[in-house]
Amino acid sequence: MIKKLLVTALALALVGTVALAQPAIDGAIADGEYANTLEHDSGAVLYWTIDGDTLYMGYTMEARGWSGVGWLSEQSNRKAGADELMFAIVDGEAVAYDAYQSGARGAPELDEDEGGSNSLSAFAAVHEDDVWTVEFSRHLATGEETDVDIVPGEPMIFMLAHGNTMDIERAHERSNRGGAFYIEDFVF
Repeated sequence: MIKKLLVTALALALVGTVALAQPAIDGAIADGEYANTLEHDSGAVLYWTIDGDTLYMGYTMEARGWSGVGWLSEQSNRKAGADELMFAIVDGEAVAYDAYQSGARGAPELDEDEGGSNSLSAFAAVHEDDVWTVEFSRHLATGEETDVDIVPGEPMIFMLAHGNTMDIERAHERSNRGGAFYIEDFVF
């Protein structure tokens, strides 16, 4: 009986260890890889895990062109003040852009052009059959003015967007179906 209890306890400890492992930033999202999952009405699926001071996030989204996510601590003028990440295929390679939305409309400015830096610790992205699979990691607080701090447990506005081309300068579509979606009261 004691042997059976020890084996059961060891098995439970191993399961807990596997579930707490950091996600692999490899462009392939495995079942159970992330602690949290959210399916959006648009068809996009978000995945995230917070480990210490780092956010590990992934998503899948249907898009012919670039795709992106962003967040705001509060919304006062549309998307002004948003921290945005955009992903595109350039010369056959996945590229990640860290951007800041200074105005309510229009294209965001790259952090690197505004005195900041690309704050991603790692990323991997695959665009196949018009579906993006993106994974990235970044610190919850980067210390940059162009980034919005992520505070676990505090509601934020989360944004999803995509374009019809890989040119990030081209805006997403404006229509009732949209190329941009907001999730209010999103909690990391």
